[in-house]
Parts: sequence; structure tokens; C-alpha cells
Amino acid sequence: MKTIIQSTRNRRARWLTTAAGAVLATTLFGPAAWAQQTPLPQSGEAAQTEEDGDVASVEDIVVTAVGTNISGVKPVGSETVTLSREEILRTGVSNVADAVRTLPQVKNLGDFREGGTQGSYNSQQGNAINLRGLGAQATLTLVDGHRLVATGAASNFTEANQVPLAAVERVEVIADGASALYGSDAVAGVVNYVLRKDFEGVEASLRVTNQTGGTEYSPSFTTGKMWGDLGGMGGGNVLLAYEYTSRDAYLRSENPLLMQDLTRYGGPDNRLNGTTATVSGPANIYVQNADGSQNPTLPRAGAYTYYGLPTGANVGLSASDLLLNRPNLTDSAEYTDYVGEQKKHQLSLFANQQFGRHIEGFLQASYSKRETYSRSLASVNQNVTLSPFLYDAAGNVTATPNPYYISGIPGVAPGANLNVQYSGIKDFGTSNFNNYSETYSITAGFRALLPFDWKMDASYTFGRDEACNYCQTGLNLNPTALQYRINTGDINPLSSAPLSDAQLATLLGDNIQSSGNGLDDIVIKFNGPLFELPGGTVRAAFGGERNEAYNYNVNGANRTALNAFEFDTTEATSKLDRTIWSAFGELYVPLIGPEMGVPLVQSLIVDAAVRYDDYSDVGNTTNPKIGVTLDVTDTFSLRGSWGTSFRAPSLPDVNLFAYSSSFGFPSSNSDPRVTNGFLNLPGAGLTLANVGLVLGSNPDLKPEEATNWSVGGDLELGDFTFNATYYNIRYTGRIASPDALGAYQAGLYPDYRGFAANIIPINNPTTCSNADLTTADPLLQQYLGRTLLYGGIPDFCAVNVLIDQRNTNLAATRQDGIDASVFYDRRFGELSVNASLAASWTMSNEQQVVEGQPFEDRLGFYSTPIEWRGRASFGANWREFSGNLFVNYTGGYTNDLAVDSLGSSITPQKVDAWVTADATLAYATEFRAPAGGFVKGLRASLTIQNLTDEDPPIVITSQSVFNGAYSHPYGRTFSAQLTASF
Repeated sequence: MKTIIQSTRNRRARWLTTAAGAVLATTLFGPAAWAQQTPLPQSGEAAQTEEDGDVASVEDIVVTAVGTNISGVKPVGSETVTLSREEILRTGVSNVADAVRTLPQVKNLGDFREGGTQGSYNSQQGNAINLRGLGAQATLTLVDGHRLVATGAASNFTEANQVPLAAVERVEVIADGASALYGSDAVAGVVNYVLRKDFEGVEASLRVTNQTGGTEYSPSFTTGKMWGDLGGMGGGNVLLAYEYTSRDAYLRSENPLLMQDLTRYGGPDNRLNGTTATVSGPANIYVQNADGSQNPTLPRAGAYTYYGLPTGANVGLSASDLLLNRPNLTDSAEYTDYVGEQKKHQLSLFANQQFGRHIEGFLQASYSKRETYSRSLASVNQNVTLSPFLYDAAGNVTATPNPYYISGIPGVAPGANLNVQYSGIKDFGTSNFNNYSETYSITAGFRALLPFDWKMDASYTFGRDEACNYCQTGLNLNPTALQYRINTGDINPLSSAPLSDAQLATLLGDNIQSSGNGLDDIVIKFNGPLFELPGGTVRAAFGGERNEAYNYNVNGANRTALNAFEFDTTEATSKLDRTIWSAFGELYVPLIGPEMGVPLVQSLIVDAAVRYDDYSDVGNTTNPKIGVTLDVTDTFSLRGSWGTSFRAPSLPDVNLFAYSSSFGFPSSNSDPRVTNGFLNLPGAGLTLANVGLVLGSNPDLKPEEATNWSVGGDLELGDFTFNATYYNIRYTGRIASPDALGAYQAGLYPDYRGFAANIIPINNPTTCSNADLTTADPLLQQYLGRTLLYGGIPDFCAVNVLIDQRNTNLAATRQDGIDASVFYDRRFGELSVNASLAASWTMSNEQQVVEGQPFEDRLGFYSTPIEWRGRASFGANWREFSGNLFVNYTGGYTNDLAVDSLGSSITPQKVDAWVTADATLAYATEFRAPAGGFVKGLRASLTIQNLTDEDPPIVITSQSVFNGAYSHPYGRTFSAQLTASF
């Protein structure tokens, strides 16, 4: 059956619709289905050009869909979920990542908030999609089917907001393994952003929203132009979209859910926890109770008694001047942003040009620059010691009494150091971060039409990402220098008076974690018909790819006693690259076609794909996929797929650098191999102890592997459409950090819960010198000889046991579930009505912590996939007016991290479901005669998210009272948008 692409204006415009809208942004292995005006062929149809072996014309180019390498056919076996531009606009979201998060298959609702004050594994404050709850790195994100450069330092992922919302025509999601087509990362599925390539005209828009806490202003500008014959070469088009975003900061204290003091919800007061406190103004002194008894006045202090310092210079104080169990505290929420102030520029460009009848070239480019300013208390609060005697410049204890020392404090042995909690808030305020991220990707390519209806695609992608992920300029408080200045008497840690500029200069400096990532990707692909079967034309595709990537991470800070800046890593010492050679093929076989007249079968299609990837550093892998689609009738079809997928460890995962620390653990732990003890430094009391901990990257990692299969069906009954898919995933060799430290501290010798190999006894000789690593135990040398960030373990000679908690291939997940949806669409005269219901039911999620150990049920817990997510909608359109109501359902789960008001673990608690509603009202019109001579159309909309202002379910853990993965704290939010076309 021949697929005909309808002309729009004339023969040249017909070429433009097909070539510009379908061919030129076709990508390497899974080209995007983006012919917005031309429907894809049905599964039993294959696009044909000329019936003989002549070279076809570019005017006959048809769509290549995401999920297949073969032009003119739909993906076989796997369901593709599509969010059209109109559907995205109805949601009223402010970026494409949040649009994808409306799908029930996505499990991270609030994590990876863009520009939020994040932890170390998202220090770049990026945005990522997490399908199935299997991790953001198991979801592949594409633009028009093209891979994108990674972002990140401690971990790599693809930034989900790669393109401005103004440039997006639709989003396609395949929630199925797809490594046979796309290679690494497509374990849980693929998200593909499709640009508005057929847009012509000019469009300007302004959006104002507070959906991420801070008020956000976002103007955008989009222009597109099509042209016919250009100098005898043929037609072409261009699209350019630019969006600017300016967002105010959202201070945590603006929302009680984000405070440290959570007692109003029955949670702990995290302003004070043991020896950790958020201090403002004068310092605190804490003393460990000799009998280990709990503090009756300050339960959160545990076995410590607190003494607050009065306001003043605090020189020559006596014990009676101290404020017993009245510590100076403040809530960090008063100084910390939940979402920082942000400025962002985004640009997307697409252009294509025909060169004669058989060749066309294209250029696609995207650029994003994000600058975030976040207030923080990082490094501001420090625990220091105050000695009864001063030190000299060389660090030796002198006989000079310390004028700031306080004698006679109950519980403090004569001549012992005082433990002081010091705050720099009074000195320099907050320790703020000025972070930036700059990313660009350029893809250039061409497509040629060959003899016998074959087509060739070739493209090259050049992508670069540079970021200062964790950057403090002039406001990083150096604890080593602070302690040194206290030891020498240059600073009185007890005074409430701010330090002078000269004093601050000896303590403050920079803290930098910057990163760079690169991608150079070349792909060549051929696809076309092979021969005829009674059911249709057998088609094939094959090709190859060469992918080069690199990553580097620069870490440095002011660290020494004299406040000198030191680099742990530089670009030269941390840069790591890899080369990936890949070969792939696909075969499309229509076994039964409509013309064959087989009872109960309209068509039966089988598609088989395979891909081989060879990594220069982590080995090779081969991944097949088989898909089957059975059309029973015109309105009912069945489908199924089976395949394997993988995720290669990212470059930061396999780099040589790691993090390390050391601490005391006085118990013998019942491990006869370990000699426990502390090292006493003269005049300094107990310092480093016998446990050394190393965590982070591991060059021995191998790719994670997965097996995916699914079966499903699609049914149309009048105005209703039903879809249902059962999926099953077996995900092995998952990269995770072994909890060897927890097993050691719990005394689980000899097996240590399967982590015995990660607990390494160290026997340093008596000749060990901290000035010479070669004098240490050879086992310890193997670890400390690597690049250790943030100072490493200075007193390694004191280490008696080393805990290797670096990432390794140790975990496995077994998950299955059902995705189902129903759609309704009907017109009643001028009124059209639509409704939908989509749900994702995770039936089981079992995890294996260590290979060989039994699988455990991990469905519906605090940090695991939950059982149910759903979204319902109802919409109506009448003339120029439209309205849409959405109901969002996030199912209940068990809080297995529950704590009481003292922060102590309690019996797991049941968490209620979270149900919210969103509403959008819109007015859109096109003017028959341009208003004012140039305005052709207007669209105005107002969106209210969380219409009823539902608070998130209270989920009390040691640090929070809501779960950011399944809810957000913003309450009712608004978004207004005005768009004009010219």
C-alpha cells in the first residue's frame, strides 16, 4: 500500500512538509517521529517511493518514528506515549521536564528540582527524568532522536531541560528497554523532545509563574521560515526559538515544611542534634556526660550538657557566667534557599536545505546557560576546640595560658580542651553559592536517497558542557585555618563581636567544584526495502557509530592552616575519556497483511533489532530486541516485545578519584582481625581513630544489565480509546555503594551482611610515618595512592581498618507492573469534550542488596518506587474558549525511615495518598485581518496547580516532614501566559 504525503501549497511546499518535517532531523538509531501534519503509516503499512529500482526523490521522503531505524513504519511491539504541544500547554507547566513528569510512569515528582540547593550527587542543580523509579541515569533523553552531552561532576546524567518550551512540538516517551536501538542508558525507557520544525511566522510569549516557589518571569521568542527553490537547489526552512527565565529565590523559612525545627509536625528539632547545632551569635560549649546519661532538659542533645555563651567579648569568663542548657540556636531555614535565584538563557535552532533531488542537509543546535545564586550555611558552623594553653606558629603547645579559656566547667577534666560550637553568621552572614552551567550541542548531517528506495543518514554531534557546580567565592570558611587561629589566640571563639576584615582574610576563601563534559558522535545509517512477502515489504536498517566522550572535575578549596588554596584535582589530573564503537541492525518483517484475508488477523508484524557496543574502558555488550504487533481488526491490536538493555558506568563513576574520611570507633566490634584504638596527639586530646572510609568512584565498574519484556493491547470503541501494557524488568549489576560501614558498626562479623570483602584490616608498622605513604601497610597504600578529594586521610598511620564503600556492581532489581489509559473525545456542534484517565501500577519491586543474597520486597517505601500513580483530565472547547481540569493521584506508601521527636527510629508509618487538582482556562483566537496590521493571533491562559491547596502528606524522617520524590511543598501555585503570533 503506497503512503501518499499530501501537498500543502505546491510541489515545493510538499517537499518542505516531508523533508523539513520528517527527514532532516532523523537521527542515528531511533529517529524521531516528527511529521506533525502527516500521520504515521499503520503497523501493516510501509512507506514506499517508486515501484522500480530508480533513485527516488526527496519529495518522497516519509516519517521515521522514534523507536525504529526504518523509515515509514511505526515502532513494533512497544507503546509510545506522546504529549502534543497543545496537551503540554493545557498543563500550564513552565518547562519540558515538568511536562514529562505529568505521566504516571515518571516517579520523581520533586527530585532534581532545577536550581535547587542540592546534595553532592546533583551539585550541578540540574533536572532529570526518572522512569519507573529506576534512577535518572536509566532514562535516556534525546532531542529529535539525537544523543546529548552529559552534565555533572560527581555523577553524570542528561539535563532534561535541554530545549526551551517554546521550541517543543511534542514529547515522545517509550517506557521500555531500547538499548538495541539507542545503546546505553535506555533501560527504563527513552524521552524524546521533538522540535517545531514546520513552524512558520513569528511568536512571542510571556509566562509568569511561581510553581517552583520563587516568582518566575519567562519571555520567549520563536520564528520560523519556509522557502521554495533557492538558487536551483531546492527548498528548505529554519526555526529559531529563544527563551529567557528569571526566577526569584525561595527562602526555606517562607514555608514551615522547610524549617529545621519540625516539632510543630511531631518531628525533631534539627537545630540541635548531639554535637551538631546551628548557631547564631555567641558560641556554645558542649560537654559529654561522664556517665553517658541523657540530657533531661535538651533531649536532642543526647549525652551532652550544653552551655550557652552570653553576649559580649567573653574574656575571662568563669563557669558561673555560662547559660546551662540554654544554647544559642537559630533555624538554618532563615539563611538557606530551597530554590535559588536563577537566570537562564535557552536557544534552539533547526535549519535544513535541499541540494538537488536526492540530498538534503540539516543543522540542529541547542544552547543553554543557567546561573544560580543560592544562600546557604555550608561551612559557616564549625565545631572547634579551645585549649588552656596557646600554640606557637609551628603548631606546638606553649606555656602561655589562653586568655579565653574557661576553667571549672562541670564534666571537663582539668587542663582538657573545651568543645566549642562556633558560627560565622555574625562575621560574614551566609556562605553563598554562585553556580553556572553552560551547555551546547550542534548536530549537522545529511540524508541521501539511494537506488532501490534505500536511504542513507549521516550526522555528527558536537556537544560540550561546562559547569561550576559547587562554587563559593570568598565565603568558604576554612576549618583548619579557623582552628589554627584559635590555637594561636588570634581569634576568640567565644566572643559575640564580629571578626575584623583582617581576621576574616585568614579564614575565608574559595571552594570550587567545576566540571566539563564533551561528546563527539558520528553516526551513519542505511535503511530500505529488501523483498516482498505476501504480507508486505520486508525492510532493513543497519549502520555504525563512533562516540567519543570525556569528563573532568576540578576540586579545590582554601584548606591549610595558613588558608592557602589547594587543588585536589585539576582538569589535567582528572580528565577521563572513552571511545565507543557501535554497530546496529534492524529487520522489519510483515508476515501477514490485510490483502491476505487471514481470519481474525489484519496484519502481523515482527521487528528484530540488535546492537553491539564496544567501550574502550568497560568492555563490550550486545543487546537484541524483538517486537511483535498483531492487528486483529481495524480497532483492536495486540503487541509485545522482549529485549536486553544496559547502562554503562558514567565517566565520573569509573574515575580514579574518591572521597575519604576517618573517625573513631572504640568498640572491638568482635572482629579479631582489627586492633581498635585511638591516637592521642599532645595537647589536642583524642583526634583521629582507627577507621578509614573510602567512597566514590571505582575504575573496576562494569555496565549494568537489564532484560525487559512487555505485552499489551490497544482498542478503539467509538469515541473511546483504551491502552494497556504489562511490563517486566530484570535489572542486574546495578551500581551502588555497599553499606559496609553500617555492617561494621553493627558488629556483624564475620560475614558482615555480605560485605566482608569491603572491610579490610590494616596493620601499619611501627615505622609508619604520615609524611611518607610508602611506610604504611601496602593494602592501605593501594587506596591512598589514588587521588583522594578534600584532603584525604592525613593521619593514615592511625588507621586500623579500612572500609571500602566505593560504588560497585552489587545490586539487582526485579520490577513488573501495568500501565493503562483510556481516552474520550467527542464533538457536540461547537462544543468539543475530551477526557482521559492514565495510571501506572507497579505490582512488585524486589531488590537484592548483594549478589547471592535473597531478594527483598522494596515496593512502596520512602525511597523506592510506589505502587500507584495516576492522572485524570476533563476538557472542553467552545469557540475560542477552553478549560481543562486535571486530578493527580500519588498513592500511599510506607515511611520506613520514620523517626520520633527525638530523631530516634520508630515503627514504619503509613503515608496517605496525595491527591491534587490542576485547572487551566484559556482563550485563543486567530484574526481574519491582522489586528493592528500585524498581530495574527492571541492565546491567553491561566493555570492553577494544586487548586485546593493540599499540603503534602506528613512524612517524618530525621531531616524532613515531606518526601520530595513524591510531593512538593509549594501549595497552590499560579501560572499566566500570553502568546501573540505575527
